[in-house]
Amino acid sequence: MGSGTAARYRRIGDVADVRGFRALRYDERVAGPLSSLICPPYDVISPEQRRALEARSPRNFVRVELPPPDPAGYRGAGELLRAWTAKGALKRDMPTAVYIHDHTFAIGSTRVTRRGVFVALRLHPAEDGVVLPHEHTFPKAKADRLELMRATRSNTSPIFGLVGGDAIAKLTPDSHEIAKADADGQQHRLSWVTSPDAVAEFSAALREERVYIADGHHRFETALTYANEQRAPAESPLRFTLTSLTALDDPGVRIFATHRLVHGHRAVLDAAIARSFDASPMERGAMAGVQPGIMLARDGRFTRLELRADADLSHLPAAWRGLPVAIAEELLLKDARDAGAVVTYEHETDRAIADARADIVAVLVRAVDPATLRAVSDAGERMPQKTTYFFPKVPAGLVIRPLDD
Repeated sequence: MGSGTAARYRRIGDVADVRGFRALRYDERVAGPLSSLICPPYDVISPEQRRALEARSPRNFVRVELPPPDPAGYRGAGELLRAWTAKGALKRDMPTAVYIHDHTFAIGSTRVTRRGVFVALRLHPAEDGVVLPHEHTFPKAKADRLELMRATRSNTSPIFGLVGGDAIAKLTPDSHEIAKADADGQQHRLSWVTSPDAVAEFSAALREERVYIADGHHRFETALTYANEQRAPAESPLRFTLTSLTALDDPGVRIFATHRLVHGHRAVLDAAIARSFDASPMERGAMAGVQPGIMLARDGRFTRLELRADADLSHLPAAWRGLPVAIAEELLLKDARDAGAVVTYEHETDRAIADARADIVAVLVRAVDPATLRAVSDAGERMPQKTTYFFPKVPAGLVIRPLDD
């Protein structure tokens, strides 16, 4: 690690600790094609998608990952996981390994691949400065994940973390592919590294790297809560959680903006604009060059907002002052929310613009890049809620980590 801001977090002995584990995985000879069994993580599954996933297979993992949020539902998820294991639909790998996941997907007409490595990552509270969050969490979601963890005693879906360095690029898989799936236009290829020496070398290479949580903040905090609840000793499997690690500079890392749709209270919005911004008409195609990266869409017209030199940013954390979404939230949307405006969210720019009709204004913001996410996290700050949307999500059901590992 370097000095300055980054160094002030670390306490003596605090390093990123990643290890191999023995995964629980589908046996396609019993369970059927893996493509019909995996699912997205719980927090992006709509009711309609849940029904579609259930229709693919009676063993689709959505039945475990997203049970009805009541005692019977959580209990049923745990019973399903144990029943599928007892019947051989899920089998425990014999070797301890780290698992390489090559995830290929489309962005427009371009196909890209993102590499992740499934590991068991030691849990740390944020103040240790080893595993850093970038967003705030919600109690309801954490309560849901805690009940599921109690019922299944498993990490059912991974944290998605970003790391610096070249350890992932240097990791060489064993010679054969162990699983593959093609689902929803995306390809998943799973291989593993079983050599104890290779796993140890990989772990050692990450010992001076921070892990930046890209996705899975609720799952990470829940795993820490569960370990504390169980009074787990330092080397207990409960002190680790299933994590997919990707390099910060991986060309497959994609972060979508989360645009805001403001319902009503246009006069309040206009007053906020007049107070802090210079507004000028613009063409939609010019969005990429906008600084600080804020544009409005309403009534079929587009407006560029530029922060005025005399705008008061003194109440914003220093790390937020270059974030379009933070500036929009604090100087543009706060008054509208206080006045009673409903604000909804949309990741797809075309859809946000299409929704900007009647009394709805779309506030379009530039996406955050990985370097900015790292800088904000290193500064000890968290971004406003609904800032980042990493695409695509790491699937659930590809690799499961029992907590008795």
